[in-house]
Amino acid sequence: GFVDLIFEEGGRYYLVDYKTNFLGDIYDDYATARLSAAMSAHSYHWQYLFYTLALHRHLRLSVGGNYDYARDFAGAYYLFVRGMRPDLGNASGVYHDRVDPDLILTLDDMLGGVP
Repeated sequence: GFVDLIFEEGGRYYLVDYKTNFLGDIYDDYATARLSAAMSAHSYHWQYLFYTLALHRHLRLSVGGNYDYARDFAGAYYLFVRGMRPDLGNASGVYHDRVDPDLILTLDDMLGGVP
């Protein structure tokens, strides 16, 4: 897989992955509980863990010594486009999470870290 979008806003970085999974015919099928189930069923939690680690390592190199994951990384958005409605905001089709800083730093260390 590939990260679809990385963006920075207000000094914080985000990653975005668009999903076209069909979860049902109504917007309630794309509510938070259903999205969590879809995330688990398709192992997307693992996917954004690896994406987050890769982005963290990239930012440490490109931003430099002032970069701090806990302060600067705001998380991953998985956007289930079939269920998104602007008037519902994050209530439909939008899954957001942020990997715990301790886990990312531990995994980074285990893989040899970067200076």
